[in-house]
Amino acid sequence: MKLDKENTKQIIKIIIVAIVLLAVVLNLSTVWNGIKVFLNIISPFIWGLAIAFVLNTFMTFYENIVFKSRNKNSSKRVKTDDKKTGKKKRHKRTLSIILSIITIVAIIAIIMVLVVPEFYEVIKNLISNIPNYLVALKDFAIETTERIPEINNFIQSITIDTEALKNGIMNLSKDVLDVTISQITSLIGNIVNFFIAIVFAVYILANKEELKLQTKKFIYARFSKERADYIIKVSRLSRDSFRNFLTGQAKEAVILGALCALGMWILGIPYAGPIGALTALTAFIPIVGAFIGGFIGAVLIVVIDPIKALIFIIFIIVLQQVEGNLIYPHVVGKNMGLPGIWVLVAITIGGSLFGIIGMIIGLPIVSVIYAIIRENTNKKLKEKNLEEEFNQK
Repeated sequence: MKLDKENTKQIIKIIIVAIVLLAVVLNLSTVWNGIKVFLNIISPFIWGLAIAFVLNTFMTFYENIVFKSRNKNSSKRVKTDDKKTGKKKRHKRTLSIILSIITIVAIIAIIMVLVVPEFYEVIKNLISNIPNYLVALKDFAIETTERIPEINNFIQSITIDTEALKNGIMNLSKDVLDVTISQITSLIGNIVNFFIAIVFAVYILANKEELKLQTKKFIYARFSKERADYIIKVSRLSRDSFRNFLTGQAKEAVILGALCALGMWILGIPYAGPIGALTALTAFIPIVGAFIGGFIGAVLIVVIDPIKALIFIIFIIVLQQVEGNLIYPHVVGKNMGLPGIWVLVAITIGGSLFGIIGMIIGLPIVSVIYAIIRENTNKKLKEKNLEEEFNQK
């Protein structure tokens, strides 16, 4: 091989990459800490991108459906000047962004209004009735152990000072409140980051066409046309995959919440509406969301009727099995063009590696990978003239 100018550049690049990789391997902990610091710094902007992506779905709906021009002959008319048209578009975009934010806040607020007051009352009653529960538990233990005098005498010798216990619970509640206040104070930085994320998301949505054009210019200026086309194609595929994921997840949440409320109503379990709404909200966490809603629901019900709480737990376990093995793979997987088995694989691997966040982002990522591999496989089969043979099978 001749060491011309081009080959020398390639060798130098390989040596530099090898040195960098070696340095990273030898200082892995330091590099990882540096990455975490960097991610912590840019986290408001990452969250801003995520918020913008979610809001964009609502914003597109308002722009293209709600505020769509009713004038069908507008294309035949003389166009107004660019300044007036641009001003109209900006007003339309601003109003759509505001309505998108109001929509999401309203959905969350409605669910919170349904759930939080009930949960607060249950916790309040639970704390005030703990002494009575302990007395009842003692009486039950005495009746159960009447045939064993030693244990029975020991249990009867136990005295429960209900007033002291109530005071202790109240003091504990105050301590918990103090800790909560200190934790809230420490969250001020996170609140500031969240505000930055919201502002960044709004900026992205307000200027998304300009930012999209700038990004395309950057990619095509630095890569070959073939490579740039492929990057844009994968980007669009990723965008569509995440959008379909959100749409499918919303459908699945509505179905699960409705089934939960309907089942509780049929079984005569209290709080069917609030717990159904809570289950729909927690359903945005794949597979385990039903368990989270079920746990909170069981706490709400057990104070009123422990037997019905037990029935509810059995019901939510059955519902979760139906959701995890039937509803979720078919509703979300079909919406993303992903077979049910790969939905379960994506959630399992993502959850094992990164917990709940891994479950949420794992499915769209696997969907993109699946689409790329499927397209590449079909292309290779076509090149070998085997496409028709496999399509027939």
